[in-house]
Amino acid sequence: MFRYNINIRARGLRTLCALFFIFAISGCTKPIHPDMAVSFLPCSGEYINSAGEKLSFAEVVQNASRADYVLIGEGHTNRCDHEAQFNLIQGLTRNHRKVSIGFEMISSEKQDVLNRFNLGQLSVDELPEKLDWKNEWRYDFNFFRSVFELAKKRELTVAALNFPFRLTKEVREKGLEGLSVPDRALLPQKVIPAPAQQEESLKEVLSMHANRDSSDPAQVERFLLVQSLWDTAMAERAINLRRSSKNSVVVLAGAGHVEHGWGIAHRLKELDPEAKVFMFMPWRGEEFYPTAADSFFYCPPSYESRLGMTVEMRQGKAVIVAVKRDQKAFKYGIRPGDVLLKAQGIPVRSLFAMHMAGAKAHKENKPLVFKLDRRGMTFSIDLGLLVRSKEK
Repeated sequence: MFRYNINIRARGLRTLCALFFIFAISGCTKPIHPDMAVSFLPCSGEYINSAGEKLSFAEVVQNASRADYVLIGEGHTNRCDHEAQFNLIQGLTRNHRKVSIGFEMISSEKQDVLNRFNLGQLSVDELPEKLDWKNEWRYDFNFFRSVFELAKKRELTVAALNFPFRLTKEVREKGLEGLSVPDRALLPQKVIPAPAQQEESLKEVLSMHANRDSSDPAQVERFLLVQSLWDTAMAERAINLRRSSKNSVVVLAGAGHVEHGWGIAHRLKELDPEAKVFMFMPWRGEEFYPTAADSFFYCPPSYESRLGMTVEMRQGKAVIVAVKRDQKAFKYGIRPGDVLLKAQGIPVRSLFAMHMAGAKAHKENKPLVFKLDRRGMTFSIDLGLLVRSKEK
């Protein structure tokens, strides 16, 4: 027993010495502190200025109210982004103040429908069918329902900003010279080219398209042309809307048309140089670029799956934040708060992993399998074979 205690004490002494050595070494190591672009850890829906400081909603509204054009960028399927759009428009139109609202999502060919809506001849419920929303824009109309309801309630003018969607493919394949005279008349008279920074960004986007050849000069030229037509058309129509309504204009558009002022804002400044432009963009919690907008709203990446669950990236983890009771995810046992670790064997470190997992399951014709963590307990769920969407 005595010898055993001596051995224990000896091992304990060696352990203490080893720990002391480790602590001594670590104490000599100077930690590397990263730059602090944002000074706080925001919650979903909170506001940030370009210096990375917290903003109140009142400050955001006050700053935006000074502008002639308020550009709000969005991720087309991010519900948080759409809530931020609605909140800002609601804030800007309190106390009977008027703004006009322009939509990237609606082509100029549908302006007559919006005119009837503005005159009170159409209800919000009638708009999806009359606008042919399902085939024209395709993303869920309900993301914008609250904006249209607010416009109806407060008598705000709404307008289409885009050129006809059918012309996008024609310009990409034929160029401007391949369009008919009537179709050419639907495009901007003057095409304002992209600034150099946007060109580089767009070329990177083109290289990510599986069915595009970024080494083909003709494809690159036409891709850039389509983007320039798009941004110029939206700027032109926003200017016309401001002049006709005598109100400031709120533009709802994809974030790529707003960020850094390269898209719509660049064209507005050339076509309406005296006007003030305010850019409002989502921040996803990744690298922070102060020049991307005048103010930001924090909306982490999220994805609403056809399985009936919403996944949100939080601090590098894919968290299930909502589950619909009547759909597949709920029936198979997925619950809010679960952390999605792997999908089809692919670690879920970004929402793109969800797309990859679905594509892999389809290609291999195998059931989709999730590995989840629920408060420290890991388990797998077999969701069966996926049904292909019939949408083109």
